[in-house]
Amino acid sequence: MSLLFGRFRWISFGMLIWLTSCVSMGKISIQVSVPPQRALPGEIQSIVLMNRSMNSTFSNLNQDSLENLFVAKKLEINEILLDSLAADTTLKVVGNALYESGRFDVVIPLLRNIPNNNVTYQTSSPSLTMAQVNQICKEFKVDALLALENFHEKVNTSYGTVYDPTMEYGRVEIYSIFVQLAYYSKWKLYYPGATLKAASFEVKDTIFWEGRGPTLQKTYEELPTIKDALINGAIENGLSLSAFIAPGWQPQKRSYFVTRNKEADMAIEWMNKEQWEEAKKRWMKFANSTSPGLRSQIEYNLALASEMNGNLKEAIQWAEKSFKTKYSKVAEEYIKLLNNRLTLTTAN
Repeated sequence: MSLLFGRFRWISFGMLIWLTSCVSMGKISIQVSVPPQRALPGEIQSIVLMNRSMNSTFSNLNQDSLENLFVAKKLEINEILLDSLAADTTLKVVGNALYESGRFDVVIPLLRNIPNNNVTYQTSSPSLTMAQVNQICKEFKVDALLALENFHEKVNTSYGTVYDPTMEYGRVEIYSIFVQLAYYSKWKLYYPGATLKAASFEVKDTIFWEGRGPTLQKTYEELPTIKDALINGAIENGLSLSAFIAPGWQPQKRSYFVTRNKEADMAIEWMNKEQWEEAKKRWMKFANSTSPGLRSQIEYNLALASEMNGNLKEAIQWAEKSFKTKYSKVAEEYIKLLNNRLTLTTAN
């Protein structure tokens, strides 16, 4: 009898631990600002974009002519193509991405091409003078000028037959066409002051497509046209530069406590509407609760609200309060995450 009683007490104590440790938490998806690899000086808040890359050898290459060239060369070309629309697309993509980052005001003038008399696309024009840069920046009321100095793309294609890897029995030959596009651009940032300062950036990478099909015609039709490939390369080119010099956004998850206090949890409705200041006001009413468990959860949620409002230092303070009020692994991990974000932000 005493054995049964002792076992019953042990089971009850275990259930008590399980019940008290069963904390309700939710998760939300957020977008977190990611610092650039090479941040521009803080005094540069507005930028005008100009294009100096195009000489007389550039043209808006005709899509049909490009496809005729592709077919005439039996789907195998290896050529530098200087497309004016692609060069202009890269400039526009950079401008839009810099603006969308929230870091810069951006101007893309209607007349944005600066004459280029270079003999080849690889030759760089002489740097702009202080007078030229001052004139441009004054005209468009900006802090700096970002100029596309050089731009080109190289298309390399090939085709052949391969064995279909999906066939369980036998060996069936299918057609394979490979299109590779290498893009390159060089940029120069001019910002006037007591002296003319400048910074250079280079972007280069490769993208590719592969089509496979039972006939050559069907395989060919699965691939982008050469013109579309050039434009796609230009888009990737522009996005790459923007990601290098401007903050971006990264999807992440965040946890929050569901306290089971009906009044306190009304803040979750505001949180789901991304009205963090209203959520914070609701949680603040319980920040001095006499219950360590509730107070720790509220302090954690207040840390989340502070982070979402852009105040990382305050977020760390609330997270540390939550950790000290009542230990939780989630608060410990959140403090590390916030400190890491603050370090990255400060470094840039």
